[in-house]
Amino acid sequence: MQYRSVGDTGVEVSALGIGTMRFVGRRDNAVEIIPRAIELGLTYIDCGAAYGFKAPDDNAEAWVGAALQGADRSKLVISAKAQPRKGEPKVERNLGIHTRDQMWQCIHQSLERVGVEYFDFYQFWDMSQLAHFNAACVGKDSPLRALREAHDQGLVRHLGFTTHGSPDDIIAWLQRVPDFRFITVYYNFTNRYVEEAINYAYEHDVGVAIMGPLYGGILTGHSDAFADALPELKDKPVHEVALRFLFANPAITTVLSGMNQIAHVEENAAVASDTTSLTPGECERFVRAFMDFSKGEALCSGCRYCDNVCPLELPIAKLMNIYQLAKIFGLPAGEKQLEDLRTKGQIDPGKCEACGECTEKCPQNLPIAKRMATLAELLQEA
Repeated sequence: MQYRSVGDTGVEVSALGIGTMRFVGRRDNAVEIIPRAIELGLTYIDCGAAYGFKAPDDNAEAWVGAALQGADRSKLVISAKAQPRKGEPKVERNLGIHTRDQMWQCIHQSLERVGVEYFDFYQFWDMSQLAHFNAACVGKDSPLRALREAHDQGLVRHLGFTTHGSPDDIIAWLQRVPDFRFITVYYNFTNRYVEEAINYAYEHDVGVAIMGPLYGGILTGHSDAFADALPELKDKPVHEVALRFLFANPAITTVLSGMNQIAHVEENAAVASDTTSLTPGECERFVRAFMDFSKGEALCSGCRYCDNVCPLELPIAKLMNIYQLAKIFGLPAGEKQLEDLRTKGQIDPGKCEACGECTEKCPQNLPIAKRMATLAELLQEA
């Protein structure tokens, strides 16, 4: 396993990190996956209380705690997070935090759930807009005050934030709050808009974690388009080249993968342990091949932030997946799912009223209403 320094923090992490959002079967899956990942040399674990939340003792933080029973804490680097927002807080889920006391509640309950005495990193979660920054960092009663106090008490070693925000905002926040020594951003070879911020962080000794390296699991399997663009890697699956694309970037500290199968852990760990890097030319050819393959359209990553927000109860994430399988990639699986929609008639994308609720939640700002209309047209054509 390759290891990299997290900026100027003195912390070292594995190049491949453990994401905790996509466990299947919840606790049992986490207890199976995490120990195997640690055996293979993975040291960084990214926790989120709202991931899979069913109860205070049944969520990703609690599952990680169960998985780490008997593990050597000193060899692990663990990060927790809380979402800054104004409005009604959901403290048990670490969501909607905007006061010092709420932040302290999140810190204490996260420590208890994971079963550790300190976190190496605590991040403001999805701080993607100026309003989110203000909720987190502005005022005498801000969550940032609590995080600084927790840092002084040794409960939190370093501060950071995760974001889907613009490069300008990310850079501005790093400048305004020098305490932030670690950021987690959404980046892969199809979404490179945040490169300026990644490079700024690297130049200023701030660690960078990557989420969405395989675009929510979309960038998998084999493809003739990529084989033609990179004949020297034609036998490699797309997900391996996608990971190598990220590992080749010295500005990236660690790459988070939401692995929920032992085979995926072992495959990804093998890639992260290989010191052979893609050249800049290979990286560029890989990017061009995908842009040709996807017709330049942005993709749904399957993050499911849009879950349960549609007033008409349309399953947005499911419909976006069908759209890109059928319309963007033209794959047989998409045609089959379209046929299922048409014959079963239980879900009608034509009902979409373009209210914008789902688009507001979408980190990629996808034109969801437009794609719903296209799906409705495809169903009529079918």
